[in-house]
Amino acid sequence: MSDDDTTATSSKRRPFLKAGAGAVAVSLAGCTGDGGGEGTETEPQGTEEITESTPGEAGEGDVPEGGSFRFGMSNPPEGVNPMATSSSYSWTVLSEIMGYGTALDPVTFDVQPSAYTDWTVENVDSGEPDVYFNIREGITWSDGEEFTVDDVLFTYNFIMEANPGRYASTVAPIETVEEADNDWDVHLKLANPVGTYDSQQLQLPLLPEHRWSDVSPEDFTEYQPQENTYEVDGQEYLGPVGLGPGRLSRYEPDTSVEIEYRDDYTLNDLEWYQEHENLRAGGPFLDNVRINIYGSSDALQQAFISEDAIDALYGSVLPANIPDVEEKEGARIVTGSDTGYAHYSFEMRTTPFDDTIFRQAVGLVYDHIYWINQLNRGTVQRGAFTMPPGYTAVRPETEIDAEINEHPASKAFDFLEDQPGVPDYASIKEFLQNGVPITGESAEGDNQVIPGRDYPGSMTGVTTDDMEARHEYTWDSVESDILADEPGVEEEIRVNGETITEINGEPLQILMYPPQDSPLGTQMLEDWVSKLKALGIPVERNVMTFNTMLTEVYTNVNFGAFPMSWTNLSPFGAPSLEGLFHSSQAHGPDEIGETDANNAMGYGTEGLPGADDLIDEALQTMDTEERNAVARQAVEKIYLDAPSQINSHEIPQWPVNEADFEGYVGGIPSPGDSYVSVQFSQIHQAE
Repeated sequence: MSDDDTTATSSKRRPFLKAGAGAVAVSLAGCTGDGGGEGTETEPQGTEEITESTPGEAGEGDVPEGGSFRFGMSNPPEGVNPMATSSSYSWTVLSEIMGYGTALDPVTFDVQPSAYTDWTVENVDSGEPDVYFNIREGITWSDGEEFTVDDVLFTYNFIMEANPGRYASTVAPIETVEEADNDWDVHLKLANPVGTYDSQQLQLPLLPEHRWSDVSPEDFTEYQPQENTYEVDGQEYLGPVGLGPGRLSRYEPDTSVEIEYRDDYTLNDLEWYQEHENLRAGGPFLDNVRINIYGSSDALQQAFISEDAIDALYGSVLPANIPDVEEKEGARIVTGSDTGYAHYSFEMRTTPFDDTIFRQAVGLVYDHIYWINQLNRGTVQRGAFTMPPGYTAVRPETEIDAEINEHPASKAFDFLEDQPGVPDYASIKEFLQNGVPITGESAEGDNQVIPGRDYPGSMTGVTTDDMEARHEYTWDSVESDILADEPGVEEEIRVNGETITEINGEPLQILMYPPQDSPLGTQMLEDWVSKLKALGIPVERNVMTFNTMLTEVYTNVNFGAFPMSWTNLSPFGAPSLEGLFHSSQAHGPDEIGETDANNAMGYGTEGLPGADDLIDEALQTMDTEERNAVARQAVEKIYLDAPSQINSHEIPQWPVNEADFEGYVGGIPSPGDSYVSVQFSQIHQAE
């Protein structure tokens, strides 16, 4: 059996409004959003940081069983057809019903057995590996029918023929799936090595043949499982049917959904679960979960804070509402780790964003202290790398056993202060004029690159592609209109002797959301823009809604810099790095305005820095430790090349009712949304 350490390749875009803004789950190929409403903004109440929870011990002994847990969501599920929806709200429901071949440990990110008992891979060196696995006997579908090898074969062949967008990249490397002719149950043939096969190809949602055999692969999106009912012990339930612990007993998506738990579920009682230090085996312990739909973020928050209508909510409490939760009797906040990052990204085909040293320099002007401590009240962590702090296996610090987020090599482009809140403009100018970026090589003592800041060299041994500046930077009198009216700005930057406005015909365009949609983001951008102008860089803000920005960025590539957040990245690193930073995910010369591409920055395209070789190697490396080491290199190279400026990682703040229920698991990724199914398996009535 493999010991790989995580999964989840379906990333999601969300508006960079604030940490904790909601997101609608979508596949990597597309995107949508719910606006991520923030509620009422209040003035910052201090700079204390909120301590992140660590996973607790599972505890010993029996716990009370039964009870109904009330959960709230702002948006309704968009159907319960597992082949046709990528909505995170839908998957909050479906995760309780569907089952998978392998399971992900939410604490260690190890891949563990579930419906498959063990697996192996052979013939890796041939370039076309053979994966073999056994299925678990004695488990049943939620309608009581026995789970068989035929169900597994049907699942793979159906998904391969239907090719739904959510699973297209997962089934693409699969050539055939058939009953094995050796001591194994199933033989899966891959067209090429896939390092994360046990958390991708072995983690497709399993479909019962007796329920799906009449569904046409060509018309699978039309199937409405909830319309097909079934009975168990005289009780009627709604489809879908799965290997998970839940049965759908009510589905009124605009108002409420109810999931009842079955008594014969055993996949949470396997040996690895029983031996787990942080999880209690044998769950779920509840009778049911009742999900109420509120239609807006404000209504959802108030349902918990003021109305006592729910025991927990989807996502996080908004920073402005944290004091209300802390003062609420019987309530507490469970914290965890982020599954993504908030960022500004740059159009690298635009001068001077085509220059690594310039992209690094604009990061030195971004006051992350103001963003983290004052605006977000410590509910986010400083950003550096594209992999969040909880994904330690693919963080560069792990290469040298350094503390996450503390090593100097992770702080190369942090805000460079002269005094609190004021950049060291003289040193930043000197950095640009010297023409030597932070390359990954040691830059200590006399070899300092950024004046006043030592850089010890990269942790993984990688370097940038740009070992020197592409342009010459000088300063002269102000000529651009946008700087002429700016108080205190006396000099304007020159790139090879010309102003940026002369080169591009306009100032650099920084996109932003409407202030009413993103008051915190607006305050941060105002601060950053004022500092960039004070450095003599002509920048212009361009206001647009989230949905408009998606088109302008990912289709039309009409920006200089833009704000966004990504969530649900793969803790393996490589699958998400491929989807976000590989040159194959950028626009070709004739594709701008025609197709949607996640790598809108153009990172890795002709003439620009990139990490394609490292990403490709990580994707195809089957050994876990070797793959993680290569992924760490790719992550640090992206940091040095700076196609994106990682502003922060959220510290989720999940409000829960602890007066009536216990067993909540803290310290795991997204404890109140992406990993809420873990909570439902652990929550029990208070003793």
